[in-house]
Amino acid sequence: MRKLYLIRHAKSNKDIAGLKDEERPLNKRGKIEARYVGSRLRKYGIIVQAIYTSPAKRASDTAKAIAKELGLSRNKIKVDNLIYDSNIVKLMRVIKKIDNKVESAVIIGHNPEFLNLVNYLTPRTIKEFPTCGVFVIYFSIDSWKKLARGKGKLVFSESPRKGL
Repeated sequence: MRKLYLIRHAKSNKDIAGLKDEERPLNKRGKIEARYVGSRLRKYGIIVQAIYTSPAKRASDTAKAIAKELGLSRNKIKVDNLIYDSNIVKLMRVIKKIDNKVESAVIIGHNPEFLNLVNYLTPRTIKEFPTCGVFVIYFSIDSWKKLARGKGKLVFSESPRKGL
């Protein structure tokens, strides 16, 4: 059994002149969202062995906040450039190269790619992936390399909108 937690980065600050897209930090609301989602995952008893994040500052800051709430050290966070400005093919490549010792992984990235990925991996059709939203997908496979279209089971979702 493999467990994948797809998390869209928290709300970012778009109002800072001169910053490249990948340099945008979380805004005040985003910082609150990231801590909230991390605390909700901790409350559910989620055990995560690794976090993979886009190199974009808003995604890596989300990863750090969630890792802190889950009690994971920062060395469990791995930056993967394929997650930023990606597509389903690139994201599948990221997932399939996860070490098989890792049964439960978080990937933090961006929309619309993550919405497309949830719809690709599960037979469900999701219409929205809010900022700092989480979709949890289980796979009855013994290796990440066996990941395939429509083979995941969407177990639950979480969103800061539910509780903030």
